[in-house]
Amino acid sequence: MTHQATPLVLILNSGSSSLKWALLSSAEATVASGDEPWVSSDSAERTAQLQKILGSLPKFSAVGHRVVHGGLLLRAATRIDEPVRRKLESLLELDPLHMRAALDGIDAITAAFPGVPQVAAFDTTFHATMPEAASVYGLPFDWTTRWGLRRFGFHGLSVEYAVRRAGELLAEVPPRLVVCHLGSGCSITAVQSGRSVDTTMGFSPLEGLMMATRAGSLDPGLLLYLQQHCGLSAADLADALTHKSGWLGVSGVSADLRAVLAAADAGAPRATLAYAGFVLSARRALGAMAGVLGGVDGVVFTGGIGEHSPRVRRDVSATLAFAGLHLDQQANESLGPDGDISASGAGIRTLVIAAREDLAVLSAVQRVLSGSSTMGS
Repeated sequence: MTHQATPLVLILNSGSSSLKWALLSSAEATVASGDEPWVSSDSAERTAQLQKILGSLPKFSAVGHRVVHGGLLLRAATRIDEPVRRKLESLLELDPLHMRAALDGIDAITAAFPGVPQVAAFDTTFHATMPEAASVYGLPFDWTTRWGLRRFGFHGLSVEYAVRRAGELLAEVPPRLVVCHLGSGCSITAVQSGRSVDTTMGFSPLEGLMMATRAGSLDPGLLLYLQQHCGLSAADLADALTHKSGWLGVSGVSADLRAVLAAADAGAPRATLAYAGFVLSARRALGAMAGVLGGVDGVVFTGGIGEHSPRVRRDVSATLAFAGLHLDQQANESLGPDGDISASGAGIRTLVIAAREDLAVLSAVQRVLSGSSTMGS
């Protein structure tokens, strides 16, 4: 077999409903990539599906896994061994859908390539720098300490890459940066001097903005009312808040924002309401993060909607026009990632950046395994 001049790293993003993968060189070149729905929620069938993909790939030297949750046990990217695997298993109750899929991916690699090093990179890591005042809930403090309750924040790998890329595009990272990750899941993060200081998602990815099928932030009294007076169980609420709410729930049309907008433009009142509610939730969060930072020097739009919807960028940005956030209309309509869509003379630089969690995971793999001979063979 020909010697591989540049070691390749396989990046796995095992989501709750789909598997994304990329084979990257150490220079961040994409050698191959793919995205396909899981054939089943059964772990054995997922393993078989992944092993079929693995059998078609060139030789790789390491594997990086995007893992949604590290909890309090795993605060930084780490090499996966049996003790780490057990810690990940213990976090299943925090996010069973995403964590089970990630574990299936890890186990499939372990079975097929037991000698290849694996690294877990966590969406929660970037937000571990949040001050305690931003992460604490106003709950009895013995609950907080007994059960490890805090606002963890998510989308951290996307935000981490967006911060890095913003620094490349602008020659430096703006000292007060707000990153808007808008996709089927949405979050907005305040970044001060390159570090997360506040974010909209909390203990789970349900908090914050109205999303595709997630309700976003709610009055907890409303949830108690639904349980105590409307006959809904905890399981009913979990299903509705995760899968049946957001702009799908309000519009009754779709979890795809494009379909909701098409219905709104055709005059459907509930679709119009769903879009207005989503935009308002994003405006609230953008204004709140500006307040946390004491002003804004830059705003990044990333994620599927953030990258591809000029309309959403325009409507969300309008809330900070008073502070100097002005978009160049032509640039907003025509520029793709990675571009600067700020109007000339705007006081806030506004960027559109492609979400590249795979590159953030690659960077984590390289950090964790630096000096290891397995990366150089």
